[in-house]
Amino acid sequence: MPALTLLGGCAQKAVPTDGGKAAVPATRTVSRFVAEAPVIDGRSTEWTDSLQYDANSHLQYQVLNDARTVYVRIKASDAPTQAKLALLGMVVWLDSTGRNQQQFGVRYPMPTDLKTLKAPAERPMGAMGPTAAERQADHLERLRTVITNAQEMELLNYKGNKEPVLTDTQSQLGIKAAMTVDSRNNLIYELAVPLRFIYKRVPALATGQAAVVGVWMAGQKPKLPPGSQQSDMSVVGPQ
Repeated sequence: MPALTLLGGCAQKAVPTDGGKAAVPATRTVSRFVAEAPVIDGRSTEWTDSLQYDANSHLQYQVLNDARTVYVRIKASDAPTQAKLALLGMVVWLDSTGRNQQQFGVRYPMPTDLKTLKAPAERPMGAMGPTAAERQADHLERLRTVITNAQEMELLNYKGNKEPVLTDTQSQLGIKAAMTVDSRNNLIYELAVPLRFIYKRVPALATGQAAVVGVWMAGQKPKLPPGSQQSDMSVVGPQ
């Protein structure tokens, strides 16, 4: 079946999105062609379970494509990785070279202002700290709050525009993004990007013509108050 060859990279630290391009080693992944496009709703019911694991970022991922669009799914199972991805945000860069040329980017989710999140309930002085179950419940509540509010994304380098273009996550342009927490408390991320945003002439994949797409995911650094020291905390997704 026709497919894309995906060249993607993972970074250990947050990658700047407004300056130089990160020198991150690429991993070659062959996308699977699908006749029917998956629904980008974060539920991943149309996807198979054949995800690949990236040890650096602790994320599982899968790539699909049809004749016009590339689809990316990410699954984060552990709480620290989930929190970094959902709260700090992420940028996905795509290009037609496989060399991280940052031709087109999608910032989703966007960074969350932690002040807007509900703080855990205060405990009486001398009381024991929260149990593991209580910490997990607080964590999941935060995730769901972030997901509910994550209804917008930014398009980077859209039509050569140097300023980010804000749009909704189910854009009429065909770019779609979604997140959810599944029944096993995994954080699921889905993204669809039409190939026309990186190819002036889209390869005829349906007739067997090959194409290369570079997919690079970069975590964002937290926004700290003025005068604070910058943290290395970041989340980076695999290709």
